[in-house]
Amino acid sequence: MYGGIDWAHRWLDCALVHRDGSRLGHRRIVYAETTDPVAEYLGFLRTYNQTRWQAIPTAIEDPNLLIVDGLLARGVEIVHIDATSASRARQAASVGRDVKSDKGDAFLLAEMLRSGSHATLRQSSPQARALRVLALAQSAATANRSRALLALRASLNSYFPAAATAWPSTMGLGHRQARAVLALAPAPGIAATVSRSALAHALREAGRFRTVDDEAERLHLHFRRPALRFDSIVEQARADEMLGLLADVNHACTRVDDLTERVSAAFAEHPFHRIITSFPGIGDILGSRILAEIGDSEHRFKTPRALRAYAGVAPVTWASGTSARVTMRYAANSYLRQALIKAAFCMLLRSPGAKSYYEIRRQRGSSHFTSLRAIGARIASSLHHCLQHQLPYDETAAWPYTELRAEEC
Repeated sequence: MYGGIDWAHRWLDCALVHRDGSRLGHRRIVYAETTDPVAEYLGFLRTYNQTRWQAIPTAIEDPNLLIVDGLLARGVEIVHIDATSASRARQAASVGRDVKSDKGDAFLLAEMLRSGSHATLRQSSPQARALRVLALAQSAATANRSRALLALRASLNSYFPAAATAWPSTMGLGHRQARAVLALAPAPGIAATVSRSALAHALREAGRFRTVDDEAERLHLHFRRPALRFDSIVEQARADEMLGLLADVNHACTRVDDLTERVSAAFAEHPFHRIITSFPGIGDILGSRILAEIGDSEHRFKTPRALRAYAGVAPVTWASGTSARVTMRYAANSYLRQALIKAAFCMLLRSPGAKSYYEIRRQRGSSHFTSLRAIGARIASSLHHCLQHQLPYDETAAWPYTELRAEEC
């Protein structure tokens, strides 16, 4: 027998199929009507197999649900079905009919499990799973900070362009000094009347301790330049709007700093920290994101090729007859692919082998992104070897040659 669970916000649809493909039964477990959905599901399995119900594998799309941990603790075998694979199977099964239901999706997952093409879920340690939560939260907070800064810059460009260009690109509006000065001078009229001493005090409060008076003089002259201005009432309204956006930026920056500190501390305590950070260009934040998506289960990826395919850095070949084309792998972990490509970009400045590999790829006609993805594939292979054998990064072993093999072109 094979089980399937389709998850929804208010209930679980559970299905069971026989090895010959026949449907045995279905049950909907509503969260509001039970205090233990795990016991409800196990009771559903016992209805059809009272002696070997724990040997019935169960397929599910989301491996991060509470019920997954509960079932694993009770000894039930859980198989993760990728959402993209389930969607394609659902489209193939619904040819000629437009009916879609949670019950049908549960039977579909069980049927996919019966086909035998999916592996058992290899759960990472609680430490790695907690690190994944923090890493994803830090990544989301960083994206929210970028959006808040873009909104702040757009607001300043609309009524106070001198403030948007007051700081160099190396500092930007997200810097503590820039935010302190904007809180002190939110409008052109107010900024023109702020004294040098007030600007210097704001800079010191923001943490600046060198050339404070020179920076205050520069900002004082910059804000007093003649410029187009709105009516004073409209200008004050724009300033109030900008102060609200500035509060959002302050909150976003504080959250990013806090989560960055927590992620770094959690990653430093993991046994794989020494190995992952030995790769040139990979620090605590980038390394935590890579480990969060790879996990620390030693049996999750049997070969480097499996890890490259999961990360989406291995190309896909489509062949039919005499035609063949190679494309990027879209059905992959986008978070891991993004982290590996960032690591490849950072490695170009710190690894002679990666730089040589990149230059050869470019000379042979590969684009910048394709070359970075190829370096990301090499990083994934090296990372798999280092984690399996508990070895640090070795430059000569990672890049043992300077010429590309024909199959890597």
